[in-house]
Amino acid sequence: MNIVKLGSVHYDAWNEFCQENTWFWHTTHWLKYLQNSKFGVEFKDHSFFMENNKEIASIVPLIQEGNELFSPGFVDDKDILAEVKRIALENGIKRIQVNADIREYLNISGYTCILDLENINSTKGHKSAIKKAERHLDYIAPLHTQYFKHDYFDIAGKVTRPHETFEILGQWISQGFGTLLEARTKSNTAGYVYILHWADRAYYFMSAVFPEYKEFNVTHYLLWQSFDILRQKGVRWLEMGEQVFNSPHCQPGEKECNISKFKRGFGGQVVVSPASEFFFDKECFKKTYEERVKKYYENTAIFPEARS
Repeated sequence: MNIVKLGSVHYDAWNEFCQENTWFWHTTHWLKYLQNSKFGVEFKDHSFFMENNKEIASIVPLIQEGNELFSPGFVDDKDILAEVKRIALENGIKRIQVNADIREYLNISGYTCILDLENINSTKGHKSAIKKAERHLDYIAPLHTQYFKHDYFDIAGKVTRPHETFEILGQWISQGFGTLLEARTKSNTAGYVYILHWADRAYYFMSAVFPEYKEFNVTHYLLWQSFDILRQKGVRWLEMGEQVFNSPHCQPGEKECNISKFKRGFGGQVVVSPASEFFFDKECFKKTYEERVKKYYENTAIFPEARS
């Protein structure tokens, strides 16, 4: 096996490997997005692959943000782990997070909600919300993101992401990886939903709703409309996204809990979302876990007698 650093000459082969073996998070399309999605952050791409007889055998998408590394996942292999450690130590990395189960790393898995588009069983509350929305809204599927970007910033009250972010989202639509839906009243735009899709899976990625139209249940409506569109594209599974529950590494607030409940309301199944972390710096480990335990203790009613 040879270790080869990812370069632009490898993009086609890398993405073909992803098409057959992984998902969109591993593609160069997603790596490009990560490097153009935040202000004031220096990103470095350390991605590499394992080559056998001039063929890609395994890929390791790996992005540095500050003094941390992030990866959507890689195989739990000693040679891969050794190369990741080498990269980390050479670049002053203190921590890595990988969305995979790596035995040598600490387990910080969470949960996500997966919806089977062939077996939707929404709650009564969601069904009622959708019926109400259908009385007020219609939708279109824009092929560009110009107005989406403008309205997204307008709703947020400021420019929250680089303009390149929305250029990339527009490219994904033209490349067949993204679907943008815009909800409209008779005269105005009410909100948007953006969904990623790759092979037979999709991911509820972004949404934005004008405050004056929230009573129309805009996101309920657009997601419901997206189900038929995704089926026509050959998608079977729609990942609604993160489900938050109290744990030492996750203390959600009321807003996060309500968002999770909304996502579950379409009838999806809550499943484990694997994640692991490793610290290359003892002081960073100590500080991180002290802060997590303190926050967990302060926000979780597991020792009521200790609070009196």
